[in-house]
Amino acid sequence: MKLRGWRLLLPLLVVPGLAAAFGLPWRWSPLHFQTVPAITVIAREDDPRLPEVREAVEFWNRTLAALPTPFHLGAITRVDGVVPDRVLSNLSESNSQGSRIAEAFAAFHGDFLIVLSDAEFVSFTSRIGNRVLVAIKNGSHPPLTLPNVLHNVIAHEIGHALGLQHNGDPTTLMCGRPASCRPAAFSSDELRMFPLTSADIERLRELYPPSWHAR
Repeated sequence: MKLRGWRLLLPLLVVPGLAAAFGLPWRWSPLHFQTVPAITVIAREDDPRLPEVREAVEFWNRTLAALPTPFHLGAITRVDGVVPDRVLSNLSESNSQGSRIAEAFAAFHGDFLIVLSDAEFVSFTSRIGNRVLVAIKNGSHPPLTLPNVLHNVIAHEIGHALGLQHNGDPTTLMCGRPASCRPAAFSSDELRMFPLTSADIERLRELYPPSWHAR
């Protein structure tokens, strides 16, 4: 639930990190998807969080189609693999080491990586060279075990990957610090996605207009 800026000393394009879930104030970033991203989910085949990833991606594709824009999130491919817990914890805490980070993700293909980890850290969104990373913490403990929380947390992080910032409305998907928003606020007996604000929609229209085309 923290936002920490960090930079990776990679032989690739070096850019600042995007955000950590529900963290410190989001800073506008010029970065957003320039092409339809192929999504690689790094997780076990039996990971119970996989349906929530698909649900979050479908939510965003419905939202994007309604703008309207030709941009959308691409196909999801699950792969076996492990990103070391220390790498994810260091990224979450903005304590990264460039060569170790590059090595940890070198084996994975795709423009947009989603890691479903068993480690304990603050779920976050970041930039890895010219790719985007979403890392989701251990889903076996609260608040991710609370009803309706997990798929909203994943959708929140994907929202950052798309270019959205935090807002201060706890009834909406992109609420985060400095507002007193926490993942547990998504808890609900009703299975639903929290809504976007009008400002979120306008930002998406700016980033992905009807004239959008892959570069």
